[in-house]
Amino acid sequence: MERADATFKLGIWFDKWNVNKDGVPTGFLHPFTGGWTVKGLNPGYSFKQYGLPGQDNVCDQDFVRTISATLEAFENFKGPRTLDSPHYGGALRYAYHIDAAKMAAFLADVCKKRGVTHIWDDVLDATLDEHGYIASLQLKERGSWPVELVVDCTGFRGLLINKALGEPFVSYSDYLLNDRAIPMQIPHADPSRIAPVTGATAMDAGWVWHIPLHKRVGTGYVFCSSFKSEDQAWKEFAEYLGPLAKGIDPQPTIKMRVGRNRRSFVKNCVAIGLSSGFLEPLESTAIMSLELQARWLISYLPSTDFEESLANQYNRATARLYDEVRDFLTLHFSLSERKGPFWDAVRNDAKKSDTMLELLELWKYALPTPLDSRLMAVFSSWSVACILMGKNFYRKSHLTPTEVVSSQLWEKYCRENAALKQKALPQLADHNALVEHMRQQAVSGKSAQRTLINEMPLTGEGAFLVSPQPVLGQRIV
Repeated sequence: MERADATFKLGIWFDKWNVNKDGVPTGFLHPFTGGWTVKGLNPGYSFKQYGLPGQDNVCDQDFVRTISATLEAFENFKGPRTLDSPHYGGALRYAYHIDAAKMAAFLADVCKKRGVTHIWDDVLDATLDEHGYIASLQLKERGSWPVELVVDCTGFRGLLINKALGEPFVSYSDYLLNDRAIPMQIPHADPSRIAPVTGATAMDAGWVWHIPLHKRVGTGYVFCSSFKSEDQAWKEFAEYLGPLAKGIDPQPTIKMRVGRNRRSFVKNCVAIGLSSGFLEPLESTAIMSLELQARWLISYLPSTDFEESLANQYNRATARLYDEVRDFLTLHFSLSERKGPFWDAVRNDAKKSDTMLELLELWKYALPTPLDSRLMAVFSSWSVACILMGKNFYRKSHLTPTEVVSSQLWEKYCRENAALKQKALPQLADHNALVEHMRQQAVSGKSAQRTLINEMPLTGEGAFLVSPQPVLGQRIV
C-alpha cells in the first residue's frame, strides 16, 4: 500500500453511460460485492416487480442497493472495512488502485532480496535453434544470452511471441472499436475525500478513466480514432478536466493493439501481459490478467521437454479469459442509450460473439445465473446483472415471474437490508483514514521476508528464467 501509492477500490462507477427516461445522462455502479438473496432467490425479479418500498423514482440503477452496501459506501467515501478488521477481511469485497510503475519497482526489490539476479538491458532480437525454439536473446549491452524458458513481456510489440516465433495475433477491433488512449496524471480535486472506486466517464468518442491514488490521480481518454483525431480528443479531454489539467501536458498517445495471440505459450516462450493480448481497461482487467497468467504458468510449468499438454492448457485458459472479458465489455457499449456517431456505431455496428447474442436473448426473460452457458473465470452473474440493470436492459421488463416473492416478504427483506446497512456503514472506516492506517503499518523490507520453509530462490535474468545448459526432462525452476 505504501510503496505503490495504493488506495482501496470497491467497484467501478460508470458516469453518464446511459440516459434516464427524460434523456438526462445517468451513471451506475459495478460493485465487487453482491449476493444478498431473498429466501435463496434472486432479488432482481422482486425488485423489478415492486421497486424499493417507500422510495419514489426508483430506477434500475438502484438494483445494487438490494444486493450490497457498496453504493452507499461509495456515496459516503467509506473503505471496505473497519480499522481493526483483519487484513483482507471486512464487510465489502475490494481491489486496489496502484501506481503500476511504483508497484513494479517494489516487486523488483522484493525479488532481488529473495535471491533473483536482475539484469537491466534491452532485448533487441532472438535466435532460434534448429527446432524453432528460442535459444538465446540478443541484448543491447551484453550481446547473446542463452535461455531455457522465456517470458515475453515486450508489450504491444510482441517481439518474441509474434516477431521471432511468428504466432498470429487475433484482432478484436470488430468487437471493441476504441484504439487510442491519452494518459495523464493530475492532482486530486479534494485530497481529503478520495473516492473508493474507479471512475469511467462516457465521452463523445469513448470514455475517460479516473484512478484515485494516494497522492495523485491517474486519468486518460480511451477513444476511437475513426471518430476523433488525437487533437480533437485532447481538446475534449482538456475541457472535461478543466483547471485540474492546467499546465500539465499529456503523455504520448498510446496506439492500442486490441485482441489476443492465437496462442500465448509457443514452444519455450510464454507471453504474459500486453504481449499476450490487450482489451481496453474499462473493467481494469490488465493487471488481473497478468497475475492470472503468471499463476497459470506456475501451475503448468513444463520441464525442458516442454510438454505440449501443459502449453495447451495454458493457451485454453488464456483464450477463455480474453474472450470472457471481450464479451463482458461489449455489454457496456452495445446496450448504451447515448446518442452520437461513436455510440451509434458501438451499438449497431460492433460485432458480438454468438455466445453473447444467445445470452442477451436469454437474459430478456431470465436474470443471469451461474447456470448460464457463459465463461465465468472473472465476472460473476451478479456482475452481469448489475451491468444489465445499469444499462436499462430491463426498462421494459419481460422477466418471468417465477422467482418473485410476495410483497410482504419483499418489504421485510428490504427492511432487514436497510437495518444491516444502518448498523454496518457507520462502522466502516473513512476511506482516507483506512489508507493512512495501512501506510502507517508499513515496515521497510518486511515484504521481502520469506514465509515458506525451505523456499528455493529463482534464478532470473531480467524478465526471463535462464539456464545456459538445459537438460531434456529437467524441471525448470
